Amino acid sequence: MGVHGVAATGVRVRAARVDPLLADRVVEALLLVGLPVAHGGHGPGVHLFATGSADDAGGGGGGTGADDPERWPLTLRWLCSARLEDAAAAAGAGSPWPRTRQVVADSMETALAELLPALGLSAVRGAPGGPTRVGPAESAAEPGPGLGLGLGQETGQEQAAEPVAVAAAVEAAVRRSAALAGLPLARHPRAAGVALAGCVPDPGAGPVVDVAWRPSPQLPATPLVSTAVREAMHHAIGSALTACGLRTSWHRPADSAPHLHATADR
Repeated sequence: MGVHGVAATGVRVRAARVDPLLADRVVEALLLVGLPVAHGGHGPGVHLFATGSADDAGGGGGGTGADDPERWPLTLRWLCSARLEDAAAAAGAGSPWPRTRQVVADSMETALAELLPALGLSAVRGAPGGPTRVGPAESAAEPGPGLGLGLGQETGQEQAAEPVAVAAAVEAAVRRSAALAGLPLARHPRAAGVALAGCVPDPGAGPVVDVAWRPSPQLPATPLVSTAVREAMHHAIGSALTACGLRTSWHRPADSAPHLHATADR
């Protein structure tokens, strides 16, 4: 490729550019979900760039049309912590780091494709391992990030009448895994991120905590939005934290939705 968008053949091509209005809507949606934005490609967080740009190496549409920059002008990639990204890039044969990084990125990018439509955007993940493509909403009737603002649906841990203390060892284990994945921790009741609540362990078992995703308090409280975000992020953080070494299990009570439990390293 020559300078100023002129290929070596002499054929002028249009440089891929980010649609600022669409980018603003995506950033607003990400902040409502509680996810960090990797501005300028500096993670951790969601990296936004124009589909077909130099950052868009590898594509990944899988023949589904997800590589069409007219339909999907923006591409999203999850950037893990610098530690994990660097370890994966420098890894030799047999190293677990590339696989760890891929599982985290796959989990987060799949969640983005699942939850963004509930926030008034079109999104698709064309193929496993491919990026998440984003475009304008297909219908003007879809709710957008600025509609119906209010507190999100309460989680079971917020409704608990008698909270159980979070064991320090388990909290430290969650913190290490979240930091490696690039996920923020919810450090106070109104903060967004990975939130912890103490649980009563089974007889003879060690300390356990309930792990969930807490979005921004400004996330629309409509069931469509809150349910989409809760379910997509719940599964994503379970996969991402487990890939980063956290000991997790799913607790499936008969009278409520599944809970993600974590324990300290042995």
